[in-house]
Parts: sequence; structure tokens; C-alpha cells
Amino acid sequence: MDIKIINGKIIDPKNNINTKKDLLIDNGKIIDIGDFKNIETFKTVDAKDCYVVPGLIDYHIHLQPFCEIGVPPEIICFSSGVTTAVDAGSSGCSNYESYRPAIEASNVRIKAYLNVCSGGMVTSSYGENIDPSKFNEKKIVKLFEKYNEDLVALKIRLDKSLVQNMGMEPLKAAKRISEKIGKRLVVHTTNSPMSQIEIANELGKGDVFTHMYHDFGNTIINNKGKIFKEIIDARKRGVIFDAANARFHFSFKIANKAFENNFLPDIISTDLTKKSIYKKPQIFNMMFLISKYLNMGLSMSEIIEKSSYNPAKLINMDDKIGSISKGYCADIAIIKEIDKDVIYEDWSGGKLKGKKLLKNMMTIREGEIVFQDIEF
Repeated sequence: MDIKIINGKIIDPKNNINTKKDLLIDNGKIIDIGDFKNIETFKTVDAKDCYVVPGLIDYHIHLQPFCEIGVPPEIICFSSGVTTAVDAGSSGCSNYESYRPAIEASNVRIKAYLNVCSGGMVTSSYGENIDPSKFNEKKIVKLFEKYNEDLVALKIRLDKSLVQNMGMEPLKAAKRISEKIGKRLVVHTTNSPMSQIEIANELGKGDVFTHMYHDFGNTIINNKGKIFKEIIDARKRGVIFDAANARFHFSFKIANKAFENNFLPDIISTDLTKKSIYKKPQIFNMMFLISKYLNMGLSMSEIIEKSSYNPAKLINMDDKIGSISKGYCADIAIIKEIDKDVIYEDWSGGKLKGKKLLKNMMTIREGEIVFQDIEF
């Protein structure tokens, strides 16, 4: 056998596993979990005092070379336990195929949303054109047919600087296209000119309401400190809520109210860019982000569910990744929980004084060790 990981606490929400067991890996696949201390392997990894979890899936990140502010996949992802990354609509139908060689060459498994704007988010000098008359529906449909497994959603940003005086028309047009191609619609909701209720009401089962805890313009919290009923109703009919933190898309004021109302994220993702990577105390990387949620009260099982298993379902790969199941791809992260005083802060000055920090010690991608901490 290639690798056995011993003495670690395996966290696998899909199979409801939260216990100390060994893990056996061979030929890029998970063989089994159990007691394998007497089985010979090429490599033995002692994960004492660590969690052994399925490789994390960052469902919302901006990658090189998709856009000017994209981050390099291997350097950023593997060091924080991420084995699969979903580019969050950085490219559109006019340039997505130009970036395909980089996707195929990367050791990180890369999926993507396609931006409804043909040029995507190619530059930070100006925003996307979301005038529905400029949507190239014919080419969008063609690309989703051609790259059905790699393109997992259609994306639109509803920032007021982009919407201008077009009202709900860009969202309605994007929703119509997403229904035509049979893919989910991912909607950026921060700083929108319309209410969060209006946005949610346009979304259906499987669509993704992104930046759920932002405090930039209209929010999901009413003047009584409660979640709007329409937002709760959207979740009941199957709308997915993604935290997608970044620098400006998370507020403790909103998140704390939502937690009080038991309105937790379905997905925990970073929305990392060059503007946010390694920028404490707001965002740093996936490890820093999930550490924040640990200190906010989520259990490790809940965190792994929201940062691995649930995203695997959204990209239609929950039969291959997002779980430590027999026969699954051996994408694994080994994470250590450290007692440490840490300050987490949002863009408006809201703070959380945490007592725990999660540190990625090793990342395994398809049975190969692709990152190992120098102390591990």
C-alpha cells in the first residue's frame, strides 16, 4: 500500500464518522478506514492530535489566470488543505477557453462558474457589463454543452455600480439562461440596489445566494434583528446560501444575528483574490477562515460538511470527493487544532477574540502528498 495515516481523528460528515481510526490509501484511492498499524506501506503518517478530513473544496475563489486579481492555485490551495477550487466567474464566454490549458495543467482540481458577462472579471479597472442585450446566450449555451463537467454554474454580480438603472432585468435574464442550460445560478448580492428579498425571490432550488453575511447596503436581517421570512422561505425551497467571505462580504453584526436565528451557511468559501490573500485579520486563507467559524461555535463536523461535502454535491462530485469513503479519490487534509489567541475582524471593525486556530499539516491530492508543514 502507498500511504497509511495512523492515530488521527477522522471527520467525515457524509458517513457520520467522527472517531479515531487509521486510513489506508493506495493508487490514488481510499482503501478503507480501521486499524492498519500492522499493514506495511511505503509511507506512514502519524496524525496524532490531528483531524483527518476529506480535502477541502473552495467553492468561491478567483484564480490565475482567469482574471487580473486571481491567485495561483497550487500555492494558495494546497497549503490550506484545499484540493478542489471553483473559480467564481472570473471568465466569460469570450475568454474561458483561452484559460483551459492552465486548468488542465494544474494539480489542483479546478471547476468554474461562467460569468454571464462575455468578458468576465478580466480587470479590476472596470466592472462587468450586465446589460442583458449584451449577453451572448448562444455562446454561453455552447460552452456549457462542451464543458458540462467543468462549468458548474452561471454567475452574475448585482453590485449597484453594474446594475445602474436596469433594475431586475439582468437577474431575470441570467436566471432564464441558467434554466435553459440546466445549471445553477450564482448571485453576488453585496451592495445591490434591490433588496435581498427581491433577489432571493428570483432564485430557485439549487441556485446560490452568495455573500449571505455582508453588511454593504441591503442585508438579510430586518429591523427587528431577525432573518427576513422570504430569505428563510428561499432556503426551504432549496436556495443555497454561501458565506463567501472575502474582505468586504462578511460582517460580524450580520453573522452574529444570523447565528442567533440558527441561519448557518450551507457553504463556507473564501472568495480569495490578490487583494485579500494573506491579509489578516479579515481574511488570510481557508484555514484562517474555517478557524473563525470554529471560534463562532461551529463544530469540526459542521465545518467540514460546509467546506467539503456540501461543495462536492454542488459540483456533482459527491460520489468521488468530499468524503472519506472506500473507493473515493484520496484527497485528504490533516489539520491540527491549536490553542492560540487570535483576532478575527471584519471590514467595518467588528471583532471576534478567538481561542483556537486550525493549522493545515498535510495535504494529499489523489494519493500524492502535495503539502507538508515543516513541523509535521
